[in-house]
Amino acid sequence: MSAAIPAAARPRLARGVRLREDPRRGWILLAPETVFAAKGSAADILALCDGTRTFGDLVATLSTRFCVAPERVAADAEALLARLRDQRLVDL
Repeated sequence: MSAAIPAAARPRLARGVRLREDPRRGWILLAPETVFAAKGSAADILALCDGTRTFGDLVATLSTRFCVAPERVAADAEALLARLRDQRLVDL
């Protein structure tokens, strides 16, 4: 899968962070003093980050759902989750 995020990792939103659909802005991550717009595939990735699915499951699910190569899904998901981890919005 990914060198930086192991396939067995179970990504989840950090404590106090919520994924919500805003009628005007679309999907957003809400955290204390932070709003992150989850556009495009970011919303699909984040919707699966509930702590029960592994990173490998997440990649397989999205790869099947959107008929995209698993390597591409893994690269996109890893980039997003690493950035959100650095901002303390996601736990891995």
